[in-house]
Amino acid sequence: MLKNYLKTTYRNLLRNKVYSLINVLGLTIGIACFSLIFLYVENEVSFDKFHQEKSYRFLINEQTGDGEFRKYGIVSAKSIERIAENVSGVEDAILLRNWGAGPQQVKYKDFSFKTRSLLGAESDFFDYFDFNLIRGDKATALKGPNNVILTESTAKKIFGNEDPMGKTLTSTGSMSFSWVVTGILEDPKNSHMEFEFLFNFDLRDDVNDYIILREGFANSVYGFFKFSEGTDPAAIAERTKDYFKEFYKDRPEVVASLDRESYEFQALEDIYFESGDVQFNGFRTGDKQNLFLLAAIGLFMLLIACVNYINAATAKSINRRKEIGVRKVFGAFRGHLVTQFMGEAFLISLISVLLSVLVTDIALPSFENLMQSELRQSLLSNTFYLGSLVGVLLFVNIISGSYPALMLSRFSPSDVLKKSSRNGALKGNNLRALLVGIQLFITMVLISSVLLIVKQSQFINDMELGFDKDDILIIPNNSPKLNASIQTFESELMKSPYIKGVTAGMDVLGFEYTNNSGLVIAEGTDPSEAPVATYFTVGMDFIDVQGIEIIQGRGFDKNLSTDSAAIIVNEAFVRASGGMDLVGKNVKLFSPENNSSPVIGVVKDFNFRSLRSEVSPAIFQVSRGTNWFFTLKVDPANKQLALAHAKDVYQSIESDFPMGFWFLEDNLKAYYGDEERLQAAIKTFAFICIFIACLGLYGMTAFTVERKLKEIGIRKVLGAKINHLVWIVNQRFILLALMASLVAVPVVYYFINDWLSGFAYRTSIGIGSFVLSIIIVLIIVLVTVSFQAVRAGLVNPVKTLRSE
Repeated sequence: MLKNYLKTTYRNLLRNKVYSLINVLGLTIGIACFSLIFLYVENEVSFDKFHQEKSYRFLINEQTGDGEFRKYGIVSAKSIERIAENVSGVEDAILLRNWGAGPQQVKYKDFSFKTRSLLGAESDFFDYFDFNLIRGDKATALKGPNNVILTESTAKKIFGNEDPMGKTLTSTGSMSFSWVVTGILEDPKNSHMEFEFLFNFDLRDDVNDYIILREGFANSVYGFFKFSEGTDPAAIAERTKDYFKEFYKDRPEVVASLDRESYEFQALEDIYFESGDVQFNGFRTGDKQNLFLLAAIGLFMLLIACVNYINAATAKSINRRKEIGVRKVFGAFRGHLVTQFMGEAFLISLISVLLSVLVTDIALPSFENLMQSELRQSLLSNTFYLGSLVGVLLFVNIISGSYPALMLSRFSPSDVLKKSSRNGALKGNNLRALLVGIQLFITMVLISSVLLIVKQSQFINDMELGFDKDDILIIPNNSPKLNASIQTFESELMKSPYIKGVTAGMDVLGFEYTNNSGLVIAEGTDPSEAPVATYFTVGMDFIDVQGIEIIQGRGFDKNLSTDSAAIIVNEAFVRASGGMDLVGKNVKLFSPENNSSPVIGVVKDFNFRSLRSEVSPAIFQVSRGTNWFFTLKVDPANKQLALAHAKDVYQSIESDFPMGFWFLEDNLKAYYGDEERLQAAIKTFAFICIFIACLGLYGMTAFTVERKLKEIGIRKVLGAKINHLVWIVNQRFILLALMASLVAVPVVYYFINDWLSGFAYRTSIGIGSFVLSIIIVLIIVLVTVSFQAVRAGLVNPVKTLRSE
């Protein structure tokens, strides 16, 4: 019997080549794309899941002075230590800090390179984080102040095949020190932490003789905590605030400041997806919203492929009713028929799943390149993938095979052998209309969503950021020789006609955050109501070089020595200060006890953070000897010539180390790179999903036209024109398309409006995208259906009417 079922299935597949091809092709593409998407989703949601120890990062929510709050992840080392020692429920804490200074030149023998990918940690780092230490002892690898652990790829880059353990590295730049290699770490994967060097938190600057992180960055470190079992993080946060208010009870100005703060302990596994609103985050983040959107498209693709099969199977059921009747007459039970039809569905599903493995394997490298993410070592060794394939096979088989199997098997022989039988289960028109409607609904949802995503992306890309980004060259400064020759370097650079301006300072644009932020207290105002601002510590020409517009007062003037202590603020800072006229007033930075600085100007708001966030208060102050970056304004038509001149001047001063550089526009592209890649994937898979829907629509229209061949022949004999025949076939599908569109519009509006709410600057949804989507859907329907109808209309009526 099994042999007979297989033979019948094989013959049916050959007899209906077009339907078989559509089903297999649609299912193969759908399953392959579904697999790619969910391999990526699985990879994203697995971030930080490998850590066994449950720990929490300390975050501060602080009112900025204008009713808004900012959340940030840096705090003073003393505060972290006090929480660990005095708040009940806290067992332990660890201090971390990524490199906040300019790039370091790392050297071993004749090999050297520049990097900022450094992470400082206390010696018990591996008690919190379960990174795989390939060589070295987790308990001692970070014990010494000059100990360093290299990632596997970094060790290979520096040492090649030489054993790195115990070797000494030297590093110069804004700081100078030496390291002893005490461990090799497997490259961090699926972690919010990214680094090449993991070094001891107590590393000392040999030249300036101070502990770089514990003293130089004492007020801007990350704190991770362990709690007693069963302790509620929210309760710890409340006890932390109570402790600090008690600790500072004799300092009313500090207590007033604390009233503007609330604390949060963020679980380690939440950092990757829940840190998009955290300033001074310092870690890699993911976009859960776009990830869910991509996952939904993956499910849609699988659903549409299944709908295609159900449509084709139920449509062809009418042609198989006599087969079913004959089998029942010869003694076939319903169970036998169910087995046959489920077996046919299983065979098609199995063929599609096996082909999808091949398609997935071929497409995976390109997909990994698009997403800049490594999703597997070996596809067939990925247990998640293999388990998903089995689940997809069962899902597709049950969904696509159950209706034809259960409904077709119930026909009675007396009914199905009657020539006119079209009752009972054979009345599948309503079901097929529903399924086609679902296809068109999903197609409408995808097209309109993609159009609105593209519209928002274009809106963001076209937005003026408030500063020049296209012609800005940034050169990091990690050279003591260059530090000693700042004026010479700048004057030599300006001798090129292709360099329009040069400035040096601690901060640049393109990183979202800077090295400092804090209170800015205007004279005559209550310190408890003072805004919190981001500090840009820059050269006097920075505002001019970056093309930031001054709307009140003036910029820094090199000829005025007093401007070295002056402050320029942005419009957001003015609003946060109640809209008062600040030009000419004095402000105090960080604390009411500090010296006053005069405000000499106000600049127009500029977007130094992600466009998902509104412009926040910012100030400019003049850098006093710390110049980690040079910012150059170059001729847009001669960027490479300007770059070549800058290299020549650099090498004339600093011949030991090569010059690093980047263009600001490229840095900004990289900054939005993850989001742009995810949106590109959403658009690509949405278009593939639309293609699968069109395949199904093609199959259904082919069947509809096939059933109407005699009607078309009769109408043609009676004088009907081709356009009339085309309209007869089209009108049902057009009606379904319009109904599907009416249902899709409010659904898309709701979800896209929610998606857009994540942007501080967003386009309007409007009706244009929906109208265009409806037009596109109607065009797809008209082209697909009309192609089949025209072919049928051109057939000689004699061929369609001469026999049953």
